[in-house]
Amino acid sequence: MDGIKKIGEITQGVSKAAQAGGKTNSSFEAAINDALKEVSQIQNDAEKAIEDFSKGEVKDIHTVVIAMEKADMSLQTMLQVRNKLLTAYEEITRMQV
Repeated sequence: MDGIKKIGEITQGVSKAAQAGGKTNSSFEAAINDALKEVSQIQNDAEKAIEDFSKGEVKDIHTVVIAMEKADMSLQTMLQVRNKLLTAYEEITRMQV
């Protein structure tokens, strides 16, 4: 996750897509896949920082700790999203039609 976007930037993108015919190339599945790829990349970056530190290529432990915490936070966020999705799915399956 590159950073937190302002709500205005997101809504401007949605309104531009709506004006262009209402079709967007992004779907919920694509958004989840992109987020998973991003979390995976952050995890890989943290592992590389640890390896570089163990090899002595990085002298500053702060960068390693920051990379590890960023990886941990992104993983925890994805776990919470997964938990919310599972809860929503279970709730939908309990609905009577």
